[in-house]
Amino acid sequence: MTEEKKNIKKEEIEKPSQSIEKVEKEKADLGENKQENTSSVNDAGEVKEELKSAVEEDVELKSIKSDEKKIQDFRVGDTVKVSYKIIEGGKTRIQPYQGIVIAVKGSGVSKTFTVRKISVDRIGVERIFPICSPNIEGVKVVKKGKVRRSKLYYLRERVGKKATRIKERY
Repeated sequence: MTEEKKNIKKEEIEKPSQSIEKVEKEKADLGENKQENTSSVNDAGEVKEELKSAVEEDVELKSIKSDEKKIQDFRVGDTVKVSYKIIEGGKTRIQPYQGIVIAVKGSGVSKTFTVRKISVDRIGVERIFPICSPNIEGVKVVKKGKVRRSKLYYLRERVGKKATRIKERY
């Protein structure tokens, strides 16, 4: 009987270890399947994101390339003359707007710049132009300014000649 008990104990001992191995194999198989499934889902999601970003970049490049022809390179502090197309009734005319660029914001298609001019009545007037606007006929740099700020909002507080005085960059 002792031999039978030993054999039974050996079988019992072997059975749990075998079952543990089987469970581990099954877990590994399931884990691999789950990883494969999630990776395929991630790949599909990444592909969609890549396609979206590629389309957005393509649209931006096309619009920027078409706008490069009519816009000179300018920076904050430059005095620019913006030729803006205005439609009144059935007539279209080009209105020049000359002033100092006090801010440039955004990037790509949504990039805008703010131009400030002092009107005849010594009142400061600011206008925000989107760079990719089809209504902009052209931007010409009249005078290059030398500034050490990215936004020149402090010019709003100045009165008289000081409101437009900026060192010139050569």
